[in-house]
Amino acid sequence: MYDFLFGKTYPVVSDIALLIFLFDLIIALPISFFRKARVLSGNTILYSSWVFGLQLWLSGLMLTWQIWGLGVALLGILFLGVGVVPIAMLATLFNGKWFELLQLILSIVLVFGSRLLGAYIVSKSIKHETIYSQSNP
Repeated sequence: MYDFLFGKTYPVVSDIALLIFLFDLIIALPISFFRKARVLSGNTILYSSWVFGLQLWLSGLMLTWQIWGLGVALLGILFLGVGVVPIAMLATLFNGKWFELLQLILSIVLVFGSRLLGAYIVSKSIKHETIYSQSNP
C-alpha cells in the first residue's frame, strides 16, 4: 500500500502540480492583466490550488507515515483528513527534518496564496464589470 501511494501516486501528483504551477505562472497570471480574461485567469489559479492542496496532503501523509508510523497517519486522517499536515509538521520539527518542514510550509503558502490570488483576480473583474455596467445604463 505504501509503495503504491508514494512510489507511484505521489510522483504523478507532484509532476501534475508542477506543470499546473508553471502554467499558472507563465500563462494564467500574465493574461490576468487583460480585463476580459480576468475571470478565466482567476478561476484557473483558484482551481489550481486544489491540486496543490492534494500534493500537500499526500506529502503530509507520507511524512507522517515515514516518521511516526501508520497508526499516527491514520489518526491524522481521522481529524477530518487534514490532520496529517499539522502532524507531519510536528514530526519533521521534532525529528530535525528542516528541509521537509520548509517544503510543507511553502506548500501551505502556495495553496492558500493561489486561492487568495485567484479570488482577488476574479473579484477585480466582477468589480470592474459592476462599475462599468452602472456607469453605462
